[in-house]
Amino acid sequence: MPLPGWPEADLSAARRALEAWAAVPDPNRLPTERFAHAAIELALLDIEARQSGRTQAEVLTEGGPMADAVELNALVSGADDAVAAVADGYATVKLKVGATDIEIDVAAVAAVRDAIGDSCRLRLDANGAWTVDQAVSALSRLEQFEIEYVEEPVAGIEALTLVAEQSPVPVAVDDSLASVEAQVPESISVVVVKPMALGGPRTAYDAASRWLNEDRQVIITNYLDSAIGQHAALSVAAALPNPSQVHGAITPALFDRDVADLPTIADGCCPLPPHSPAVAREDH
Repeated sequence: MPLPGWPEADLSAARRALEAWAAVPDPNRLPTERFAHAAIELALLDIEARQSGRTQAEVLTEGGPMADAVELNALVSGADDAVAAVADGYATVKLKVGATDIEIDVAAVAAVRDAIGDSCRLRLDANGAWTVDQAVSALSRLEQFEIEYVEEPVAGIEALTLVAEQSPVPVAVDDSLASVEAQVPESISVVVVKPMALGGPRTAYDAASRWLNEDRQVIITNYLDSAIGQHAALSVAAALPNPSQVHGAITPALFDRDVADLPTIADGCCPLPPHSPAVAREDH
């Protein structure tokens, strides 16, 4: 997961932290390096789940209610993808914007909204591409297409706050959320949580529960995690006390191959398997 360009991501630092912890393993003292922390936290959660005969989600909820499947949005690149996603049973789609001229973005969003109809949710993700002024102007024009929310219209909590205070479209923080301890201003109504980038499934679950208690909308998703990390994200999503929420896309199709297989998505939902997916022997 610690890919170049991700905030505070350093593969060498994560490897050193894992090696240091493995030399003197202590489940009560995990590495402070958050990617290594996430890896060990997930491993310990999975051990507890397997030993107790429960799912990771059941361990997280400590016997509370949970979902047996997670509804997901589809990530689409245009109207044709959106039509296919709706045909596959997705009720929510997400479109990337901000990488080109605003006129092209407006036309693309209009085409996708026309393709999916009025009953399907439409989310946008600008990946921090705009300035504050550009974002406010763009979102004023895109409001007409009934956007559920826009992720990262600008980069950084301070800039996101400025946009959220002026935007007619709800704003979501994602990549700018550098840690679970970060203070998210009230004007930012949606928090996108990537468990394996924020310290692990337990850390993410606790933070997501806190944000839900603050009346935020919380979306669980992943970045370029393997099937192991994606399963952890699904487990956190299933464990949260709002199982009707539509969470972010999982990304097995982006890999030429993976270390394991996830359940097949059907009608926009991914069932939660009883335990983490088995890793193929050659990938150990």
